Amino acid sequence: MQIFITGAGEVGFHLARELSGAFDVTVIDQSSKACQRLEGVDAQILQGNAADAQLLMEAGVQEADIVVAVTGNDEVNIITCITASHLGVERTIARISNPDYIDQPMKDRKQIGIGLMICPELVMAERIVTDLYFPTILERRRLAGGKGELIELKVEEGAPLLGPIGSLRLPENCKAAAIKRGEEILIPKKEDPVNPGDRLILACDARSVPKLRRLVHEETASHKVMIVGGGVVGFYLAKWLEKMDFDLKLVEIDNERCQDLAEKLPDTLILNGDGTDISLIKGENVGSMDAVFSVTGFDEKNLLCSLLAKQLGADKIVARVDRSDYIDLFEMVGVDHAISPGRVTVEAVLRLIKGGDDAIVQAGEGAEVLEFRAEKEAKIVGKNAAEKMPKGAILGMIMRGNQPVIPSPETEVKDGDRVYILSLSEDVSKVEALFSPEKGP
Repeated sequence: MQIFITGAGEVGFHLARELSGAFDVTVIDQSSKACQRLEGVDAQILQGNAADAQLLMEAGVQEADIVVAVTGNDEVNIITCITASHLGVERTIARISNPDYIDQPMKDRKQIGIGLMICPELVMAERIVTDLYFPTILERRRLAGGKGELIELKVEEGAPLLGPIGSLRLPENCKAAAIKRGEEILIPKKEDPVNPGDRLILACDARSVPKLRRLVHEETASHKVMIVGGGVVGFYLAKWLEKMDFDLKLVEIDNERCQDLAEKLPDTLILNGDGTDISLIKGENVGSMDAVFSVTGFDEKNLLCSLLAKQLGADKIVARVDRSDYIDLFEMVGVDHAISPGRVTVEAVLRLIKGGDDAIVQAGEGAEVLEFRAEKEAKIVGKNAAEKMPKGAILGMIMRGNQPVIPSPETEVKDGDRVYILSLSEDVSKVEALFSPEKGP
């Protein structure tokens, strides 16, 4: 497989180092210093502007299987992916940080020639929220713009999700889609058991996720959280946690930004001040917080704020670290969890490259998530979907208009539905055939 990486900064460097042993990797960057840093990596290194179509063609980008554009410039990444797409590259990934372009951790933009946009700050914010709110979640994929979710859980000994699939007391609009047991993926029948150590994949209406979390963790008490830093990460942390009934305080030093946040976050107490001001955080009882997230854009400030909060008694401390080589240092001096937007982006991109298209289960593991629009002439329209599914596939969710539908055994697919199906690889062609036109007499 040929992979082009444009940008040899924090993300591009680590991607090249991780991928070069198994794939044919080419890296392009304008900086001679960044190129020199890659001298020990088994990859072709080119110095130049990744948005230069002529350079890309001369480098052979048209032969690439995947192009990953991760320079520090959103517009250059967009141009690179669109150019590569026009030259015939089927899979492109662009790193995008500007919230004007992206409002989700990952977003499909195939209509403009970008296979997937990925936002490091939002990927990091989502990781923090998931670790706090739902610790047993291993992976989650938002469906239909976030109205539905495909969730992979680790099932532990004594968990309430043990026993036959048909007997699980799942929340309304939540259904078991698959079981991952070791290297095997099963599309389960009612009598198939969920065992300790299994990974259970569930399709859920997003509104059912809080109920699922309470079922799994049996803990409903409100958490008190302080967020220091009201940038992209801090805003999205607060936005997502507001939906989960957390008692939230957000500290932001810029007064104008505070006014903007106050309008957008009605259930969060916005405090104009410096998170390293000990009198401020003492006055706001930082020591009573269940979690403190220090996510400003400055590593030194995040470290100082974290250490102050820890010293004053806060329970869990999470800090943003832009330089991933500082992660060990932060955790060595007392930060519970240091997380780098660059590092989580590398991990997410590696999963996408090694595991196939945007799927919660990797193609190498033998299953994938499929999305179809049911046209009027499709074979499955008007039919009982459960009866028509091949043995190795299950209907996970239907978007009917703007409403998510978690199907029952009697659900029929209607004209215009957007249908999400989890299928074993050997049955993908059978599923695709169901959405092809019904042949005439």
